[in-house]
Amino acid sequence: MGKLVQVLNEWEIQLLVLLSFTLQVFLFFTGGLRRRRTNALLRFSMWVAYLGADLVAIYALGFLSRHKDDICGNDTLTEAHPLAFLWTPFLLMHLGGQDTVTAFSIEDNNSWLRHLLNLVVQVGVALYVFWQSTMGRRHHSVLLPGIFVFIAGIIKYGERTLALMYGDLKNTSHNTIGNENYEELYRPADIGRYQSNEDLDKLADHGEYGGIFASCLQSAPGIRELFAGRTTHQMEDHHREVLTSPIHMDHLPKLLEVELDLMYDDIYTKAMVLQTRSGIIFRCLS
Repeated sequence: MGKLVQVLNEWEIQLLVLLSFTLQVFLFFTGGLRRRRTNALLRFSMWVAYLGADLVAIYALGFLSRHKDDICGNDTLTEAHPLAFLWTPFLLMHLGGQDTVTAFSIEDNNSWLRHLLNLVVQVGVALYVFWQSTMGRRHHSVLLPGIFVFIAGIIKYGERTLALMYGDLKNTSHNTIGNENYEELYRPADIGRYQSNEDLDKLADHGEYGGIFASCLQSAPGIRELFAGRTTHQMEDHHREVLTSPIHMDHLPKLLEVELDLMYDDIYTKAMVLQTRSGIIFRCLS
């Protein structure tokens, strides 16, 4: 038993990093399943992984900050593991989460300010560990790649915080940001040629799915306001007119399906961030 405890103590940081990576891989492959699966075991597993991923990554960062100079055999931790300083920026990337699951419930978006505070604190801790781990070490050959990974980790963590902010339906200013994203980016060339849902219905009647999708994009800002608890009388005139214009009943099921898909992406994923020009630029950089 004593040997097992000793082995666990010696391999604790490696196990933490490996566990954090495993949780991210699990979320990567299962994050998109929740929109079309209602399996209770899958949802519970994702919930545990979603909560545990942040806890493990934050604990691992704290462990590295406290034990970077601990003796591991005849060497310190950073001497025994020459690439240990690279674990820090990768843990930041883990905290950035997966594109398909930034929030598990709508209430998670309401705590975006707490995630912003965590972003500042964890980036500060990671910078401290990264800087201290590279001082006086022979890491010059991999220092530049380490800096690049660090920048990518900060960008991914920032993307998640912005996604939570955009997904906050309670704050009117954030809903306005969401509407601006729709109006700026959900504007295919075809939409400008159709002034109402009746025109789009005519396009859909000819078997073109683009008509239905264009109608969904036009009404998306109004649907978002409905999810935020606003009535049609509280909406802007343009959004109210789009929502109240006649819709062919044969197209209604598909319209609802696409609208719900769009809202799912906006609330639970990084879609809103990646729809902005700045989000696309930072994604290319990362």
